[in-house]
Amino acid sequence: MGITGWTDTARDLRDQQKILRALADALAPTSDGLAHATRHAALARRGPTSGYADWRHPERRDPDLMLLIDGHLTNRIRLEEQLYQRARPLSSDAEVLLHAYRQWGAALVDRIDGTYTIAIWDNQARQLLLIRDPLGTKTLYWMPQPHGLLFASTATALLAHPDVPTIVDADGLNELLTLGPTRTPGHGVIRNVRELLPGQLLRATPAGIRLHRYWQLQADEHGQDLDGTAHSLRQALADKTLPLRQRPAGAVLLSGGIASAVTAAFQSRPDVNRGSGYSLTLAEPGDQPPGAGADITAAARTAAHLGMDYTIITTGTDRLLDAAASARLALDFPGPTNLDAPLMAALQHVASRGHTSAVCGLGADAVVGGYRWLHDPQALAHDEFPWLPSGLAATDLLNDDARWHLIPGGYRTMRFQQALEDIPATDGEDVIDRRRRIMHHLAITHYLPSQLVRLDQLAAGAGVTVHTPIADWLLAQLLWNTPWPLRHLLGIPNGLLRHATADLLPPSVSWLPQRPFPGAHLLAAWEKTHRERLHAIVTDHAAPLHGLLHRGRVEHLLTAAATTPVRDWHTTLAYLIETNAWLARHHITIN
Repeated sequence: MGITGWTDTARDLRDQQKILRALADALAPTSDGLAHATRHAALARRGPTSGYADWRHPERRDPDLMLLIDGHLTNRIRLEEQLYQRARPLSSDAEVLLHAYRQWGAALVDRIDGTYTIAIWDNQARQLLLIRDPLGTKTLYWMPQPHGLLFASTATALLAHPDVPTIVDADGLNELLTLGPTRTPGHGVIRNVRELLPGQLLRATPAGIRLHRYWQLQADEHGQDLDGTAHSLRQALADKTLPLRQRPAGAVLLSGGIASAVTAAFQSRPDVNRGSGYSLTLAEPGDQPPGAGADITAAARTAAHLGMDYTIITTGTDRLLDAAASARLALDFPGPTNLDAPLMAALQHVASRGHTSAVCGLGADAVVGGYRWLHDPQALAHDEFPWLPSGLAATDLLNDDARWHLIPGGYRTMRFQQALEDIPATDGEDVIDRRRRIMHHLAITHYLPSQLVRLDQLAAGAGVTVHTPIADWLLAQLLWNTPWPLRHLLGIPNGLLRHATADLLPPSVSWLPQRPFPGAHLLAAWEKTHRERLHAIVTDHAAPLHGLLHRGRVEHLLTAAATTPVRDWHTTLAYLIETNAWLARHHITIN
């Protein structure tokens, strides 16, 4: 699902239809899409979230302008009023964007809002523009060519082009094993492949490639008291959820936490069906481990308070293993399947009930600053990405030759120091406030995009569009400059969000401590299956990771009791298995 294409000013791409179809099929092997090639540009799209529009002079054969979008605009009505002086409900996002480009050129990035990646080919200017939304809900990868540029919504789709090598070098392997599943923004893992950053515009012409950040977090004085800040947050939430109230999603994923409850409350309208709430819990017949699901009591209270239908999705190991296989096909890069499988199972259940769209609260902890490690002085003291495993890491299981070649500790430190260079300083901060600001910035710019993209790709694989209205760039800007004591009233994570929306929800929901999303590793049968799968990798000489893993360390791990923290141990184990599968599936050569 998504968009792809390439430009070449030295040859006629109308003769390259076979390659264009291969690129499109690598996104999704479906006929639901379009491919169009002109002399110097070839574009294709796949899936219901993508769109295409073009404009041509009547006397010319090829379009003067071609535009692709993957995603959607949230301010389309406002754009239509600016462009046409009236709303045009039958027009598509692609058509509105094409008109916006004709009116404003590349400056349209300052007027549009939503979750999207956009490609615009201007034939008269011999110019390609690539645009990614500010927080990176959608993603786009690109690779320079001798006379143009190649791009696609997934990095692995680019492998369908004969000029893209199926090689992962030392840096790429470090991205997978040292930093993964969260990677360095801009790094495409595959050799010579790059990622467009969130809030970035790429302009490719015969003169070369230029990159421009049209949005990034700005340090500023806050200047509001508690009441003013709560009002600003409440108004921003109302504005950002307006499209959902105009066209409510059929399903709401309720975790029992404050973010999903607030999202449900703001998308509700009293004059229409409030939609259906869904929560997931893990269980085998006759057995449910503690903490193995959403807080269904709180979720049920939210649903009852808002007048929603409510369903508890119960799933066990067999269903999760099937969902994990589906997640593997849906994701561009390997993920922690013990966390992806439950989410995929929930999305598939929602789709099976006839829903095509859903909303959830993902992104709130990054935007507001609610992650545990932002409230833990010990985590703040370390010069390291705080989401990396505090227990077993993937690189701990590598053999000595692999560790000498990769130098994972040095690579991790280098990437962390590079990330700090982009964080603006604020006068008057003490040491703790500065550290929190650094870690909050990294949560928004590094961790959040990977979470949003994984959710988007899993949802596409399940046949559902998921909206995450709290993961919004205006909210991120507002809250990044909000002082810590206001953001987290009474020392409670996400306290400001709870306070600003307290009248919309029962108090037992508004001030309830949050719980982590359930991991499949809590089920004993899942753990047993994954121990067997990792053992198969170290005993199979044909497995891509076989030559990199230390067999003795792996076998000791598999025969010993799980070390603490349990989640990190099992997440690492599951991620290694998925990395091996990813390398094999795409026939990747490790160099």
